[in-house]
Amino acid sequence: MLVALRLAALITIVLTGACGGPSDADPVAPGPGPEPDPNPPARTGVEAIVDSVRAAFDLPALVGAIVTLNDAEFARAVSGYRRAGGGPAATLDDRWHLGSNLKAFTAMLAAIAVERGDITWETTIADAFPELAGTIRAEYAGITLRNLLSHQSRLQRDPPPGAIVGATRTEQRNAVTTWAVTQPPASDVGQYRYTNTGYMVAGAMLERVLGTTFEDAMQTYVLEPLGIDDAGWGPQADHASSSQPVAHRLVNNQWQALEAFDNPPVYASAGGAHMSVGSWSKFIQEVLRLENGTPTIVSLAAGSETTRPLTLIAGSDFYGMGWVITSRSWANGRTLTHDGTNTGNYSVTWVAPERGFAVLGLSNSYDAGATARVSTAVDVLMGRLISYYETGR
Repeated sequence: MLVALRLAALITIVLTGACGGPSDADPVAPGPGPEPDPNPPARTGVEAIVDSVRAAFDLPALVGAIVTLNDAEFARAVSGYRRAGGGPAATLDDRWHLGSNLKAFTAMLAAIAVERGDITWETTIADAFPELAGTIRAEYAGITLRNLLSHQSRLQRDPPPGAIVGATRTEQRNAVTTWAVTQPPASDVGQYRYTNTGYMVAGAMLERVLGTTFEDAMQTYVLEPLGIDDAGWGPQADHASSSQPVAHRLVNNQWQALEAFDNPPVYASAGGAHMSVGSWSKFIQEVLRLENGTPTIVSLAAGSETTRPLTLIAGSDFYGMGWVITSRSWANGRTLTHDGTNTGNYSVTWVAPERGFAVLGLSNSYDAGATARVSTAVDVLMGRLISYYETGR
């Protein structure tokens, strides 16, 4: 039986802004791919589930995985193509864009920095950027790292293109921070307000205290310790290339390839990374270990702050740091979830700490229209993967 998963529309995570990459790119004909096997072996289990959901919703490609506390490779499968219309088949080793599911990684990096003593959860924007003393609005002077990561910063959701200046990612983060603290608040004190800008400012703060770029810090303190060696930043595939999954958007009921597509580099800490599903699974397994009291790359005290309910969204649903904390009967209660998109790719995870497993879904496509085809497809996939984990079918 399909498990109902979608959060109420009032509290759905709306993800990264569509201010990067061309939205009107011309489709490019795929290059020649390998000849299909005339007698392919029958696909069963999770493979059959992913195949059937992708076909039912006509997505370019779809990935599904089940991760457990003790086995990050419990089950995973991929179906479809790197580019809509054929060509090279998508593989499990391909790199998939995580969108705002990267926020949980950023929060984990912050927890490690807190554990190291480089920063505290109560470090304020004013503390980190004393040069802004003459321009920062009073409403933001006391905003802390915890506020930024739990969507209580009151900052504008996304920066306009004109605020994103600088030749390097660090310069862009600093420029966005300078712009952000001069803007009027977007919400009331203590109110939940989803903001990518807040995660950009947090990324800039972490750069300063760790003495290196956000990307290098993420590599050193989070990715390498977890054995993640295939992560990258920005588009997965170059222009006109099918070497990796290509982003797609539904236009007039047809999938349009978006060449070399992603948000600007300043979105890195808010959701600008890609990696294989196996690598994402390693991070999710660490979250399961954290919830089980046995984390490996961060202390329990610091790490647990990221999965603690901090900001009321609605009803009994809260935002932690990179996680929506809610409850589901199939999870025996406490559940962590998030989704992410750069408007050309899509990702979702649901984590059931009480049961020691999680499900993941990814696609190289997105549809923000009335049909919400991709998010609906991934919801269906999540339900079927949960059912498979419970029943074996």
